[in-house]
Amino acid sequence: MAEVKVLNINYKDFIQKYQNIQIPDYQRPYRWDNDKVKELLEDLKEFFIDKPELDLDYYIGGILLYNNKQENCYEIIDGQQRLTTLNLISYILTDTVQQGQNFHYNNHISFYHIKENYQLLNEQIGLLKSLQQTNFFEKLVFTLIVSNEEDQSFAFFDSQNNRGVSLAADDYLKAYHLREIESETLQSKLAEQWEQAAIKAQNEMNVERGLLHLFYKILYRSRQWKGQSNIIPENKDQILSCFQKKTIKSKNNSYRLFKAKDNVKYTEVIISERDTIKPLASNETHFDVTDKLPFTIRQPLYKGLNFFQFTQKYYAIHQQLFYKADIKDDSIQTVRRFYSEIYNSNMSEYLRHYIQLCLVMYYDTFGSLDIDKALQYFDYFIGSIRIEKYYVRQEAIKNSLLQSDNNLLDVIAHSYLPEEVFDFISSQNQVKAIYENENLKSDNGVRDKYKNRVISYYGLKENKLTKRIEWIK
Repeated sequence: MAEVKVLNINYKDFIQKYQNIQIPDYQRPYRWDNDKVKELLEDLKEFFIDKPELDLDYYIGGILLYNNKQENCYEIIDGQQRLTTLNLISYILTDTVQQGQNFHYNNHISFYHIKENYQLLNEQIGLLKSLQQTNFFEKLVFTLIVSNEEDQSFAFFDSQNNRGVSLAADDYLKAYHLREIESETLQSKLAEQWEQAAIKAQNEMNVERGLLHLFYKILYRSRQWKGQSNIIPENKDQILSCFQKKTIKSKNNSYRLFKAKDNVKYTEVIISERDTIKPLASNETHFDVTDKLPFTIRQPLYKGLNFFQFTQKYYAIHQQLFYKADIKDDSIQTVRRFYSEIYNSNMSEYLRHYIQLCLVMYYDTFGSLDIDKALQYFDYFIGSIRIEKYYVRQEAIKNSLLQSDNNLLDVIAHSYLPEEVFDFISSQNQVKAIYENENLKSDNGVRDKYKNRVISYYGLKENKLTKRIEWIK
C-alpha cells in the first residue's frame, strides 16, 4: 500500500522542512497571468491589511508532492502556480528565492508569465512591503499531500490536469470555508478529512466516489433543480454561487439548525388502553454519526463548519448507498444489488447519475425506509428515458422533470410518506405510455440490453415491458 501523508502546514515551516523541491519535466508550464496575481494580491490585502484578524491563518489551497527518494528530491505534482508566484513575491522583497525550492523552467510560456508577473509585482512593491510587516508568509497555510509512490503520483497528476480550470470548484470551496474557521486544530482536521475523500476516490480510480461528483451531480442538482422552469445545468460558476456566494455568515461562532428528520423532538404518538396519549421522543442526535447529522439537503448553508459538516453528511450517505463495505441494512443491500445489476453495466452515465440523485434525496427524506422499493420506482421512471431514447443527453434528464405535472425532485423533498413519491411516479401517464408502446427489437443495442437486464433481475420470462409497473415488489 502506497504511503500518503496529509497535513496542514504553514508556508514558513514548509520551506524549512521540505528541501530540494523541483518541477518535473512532465509538469505543465507556469500559466498564472496578471489577472490571477492581482486577484491573489487583492485577497491578501483584504485579509491581512483591510480586515486583519490576528489569530486567523490564510488558507491558500493544496500542494501535492512526490517524494522521489532515488533522486533525493520532492517533485511538484500540483501547486507550481502558487509556489512560483510566492517565490516571485519573496524575491522582490528579499532579493533571494526561497531556500530549497530549486525551480527550473524550460518553456517559453513560463518565461513569459514570470516576466509579466515580476513586472506587475514590482509595481506593487508598496503593498508587498505592507504585507511583509504583517508577517503574512508565516500565516499562509495549505494542505500538503506527499506520496512515496510514483504511479500514484502520476495518477494524482493526471487527475489534477484532466480536471481543468472549470472543474476546480472543490478547491475553491475548501479554501473559502476554511477561512471562516478560527480554530487551527479544527481547520487542520477538516482539511485532512476533505483531502482523504479526494485521495480515496483517486486510489479507487473512480471519480464518482469523489467530492466533485458529489457537488456537481448530487448536491447542486438537488438544491437548484426546482419547480417547472429555470433548471440551470451545473458548471463551476453555478457551483461556487450555490455553495459559496449564497452561504450565510455565522454569528457568535454558531449556526442555526433547521427542520430535519434527524432534528425533531418527537417521532410518534401512542394511545394506551386507558386513553392516555403519550408522544415518543426521538433518539438524541449525536454529531459523531455523520450520516445522521441534523441537516436537510435543501436547507440554507452557513459559511465554515456548517458547510463542511453538510458536505460530510451527504458524502457519507452517498458512500453508504453505493460504496461502503459491510452494510448491515438489508434494504440498502438490496439497493446495491439492483444498482449493480442494472446501472453499473452499459448504462448511460446521465441516467446513472440521475438515479443516484434520486436515491440520495430519498434517503435524506426517509432514511432507508422502503428505499429498495423506491429504487424500483425510480428505475421505472428513469428507465423510460432509456427505452424511449437510444442516445441520452443531459437535456433528457431536465425534460423529464419539466414534462411531468410536478418536479420529481420536489416531490421527494416535500413528501411526508414514501407512498406519496410512489403514487406520483405511478400516475405519470407519459411514462406509462412509453412502456405500453415498447416494441424494441432484439438488436443487442443499449436499449435492448437495459430491457433484458431488468427482465432478468425480476426473474421473468417476459419479452415485453408492457406491465413494467406491476413488477415492482
